[in-house]
Amino acid sequence: MTKILFICWGNICRSPAAELLFRDMARRAGREEDFLVDSAGVSDEEEGNGIYPPMRKLLEARGIDCSEKRARPLRPGEAEDFDLLVCMDELTIGRTRRLVGPAGEGKIRNLLDYAGETGAEIDDPWYTREFHRALYEIEKGCRAMLDALDGCVTLDLSACADRRALYAELREKMGWEDWYGGNLDALWDVLTGLPHKGRRFRLRMPPEDSPIAPYAGRVREVFREAGALEE
Repeated sequence: MTKILFICWGNICRSPAAELLFRDMARRAGREEDFLVDSAGVSDEEEGNGIYPPMRKLLEARGIDCSEKRARPLRPGEAEDFDLLVCMDELTIGRTRRLVGPAGEGKIRNLLDYAGETGAEIDDPWYTREFHRALYEIEKGCRAMLDALDGCVTLDLSACADRRALYAELREKMGWEDWYGGNLDALWDVLTGLPHKGRRFRLRMPPEDSPIAPYAGRVREVFREAGALEE
């Protein structure tokens, strides 16, 4: 089991959203038992308070129950209880390092680093008021983090309208070289011999009535035949 503590400033916006989103993603992936997830703040000024209403409203709109979550501060000896201390920005990384000391060495991470955005920060929406943006970035980081811990990459084809968009998704998430072709033969070559990111893959398929759905089905079969599909 991997034990994860998400950390922000007050534990009323970003870190509780990450905690609840990550737990929901793991549940949907059938991996809920693989993770213990919690969140905390580097400040105790919000201790005991619930999730800030605008963020709570966005989470509840996704069917996520926020009723039991209450803010709490990060405890100095807590690094020993977790495998990963995942922060939202440089400020909380610095405060976390000071609070947990040497016990946090090698455990402190920046959430958006998992999404390939090294050093990028998720701004505190309590100040910016950009709650939708913060939640989008948190979700992106959590999804990439789950993939990284899973050893499995999620390829989201659900919004692809055509082949060009489909291969753009594969190219980005799998790290294809520029010269790789955008066709089924190229996909087979990538999966069976050419370098790429990921060992196994989950595919989120487009709706059955989408014009690209039949072709996406053929793509899925290539992944399956190559032994790379997580089903």
